[in-house]
Amino acid sequence: MSYGDNPVDEQDHETGQAFGAPPSYVDQPGYGEPGSMPPTYRSWQTIAFVCGFLFNAILGLPAAGLSRWYSGRVPPLWANGNVLAAVQMSRRARAWLIASFVLDVLGIILLVVAFQGPRSNFNNPSDVAASLKTLVQQRLSDSSSPYYAPGVTVTSVVCTRAGTNTDHCVLKYSDGKTETGTATISGNGSRYITN
Repeated sequence: MSYGDNPVDEQDHETGQAFGAPPSYVDQPGYGEPGSMPPTYRSWQTIAFVCGFLFNAILGLPAAGLSRWYSGRVPPLWANGNVLAAVQMSRRARAWLIASFVLDVLGIILLVVAFQGPRSNFNNPSDVAASLKTLVQQRLSDSSSPYYAPGVTVTSVVCTRAGTNTDHCVLKYSDGKTETGTATISGNGSRYITN
């Protein structure tokens, strides 16, 4: 190349494109026919807004808003002939749209977990025994009981089925004392009352 030569006149032998010419972004996959405007994803953004509003208003809805903002910039940039900027805005809109859907899915998962929550099933005597041991141990450690010496702990609780909705429970303490009681199960196994 000598001084005064026009670099646009020379071509790259591998791509067939003139040196110094901007690359053609509209010929890339996913961007329609050559010469057509890049996609704006408007219908997907409507779905993203609804899902963001319903399932993740904190993160999914703003991501959908950013996607809509970027896609709104595509038509004016395309109309002004700024092809590269229009393609970049379309890609950013798509990226934020994908982020919005991912955040919405996480919101759905969190909603399911929150509404399911841990549910107790006290129809099983071993579950009643474990819960009863925890409750009695908390009472012993929280207050100074006149019936037990300080430092007494629950060593074991064994509950056995005594009827349809009742369990017979035996509590053993570290000071050698034993206590018996009856647990009445109610609420279809969701709670119990001890006597």
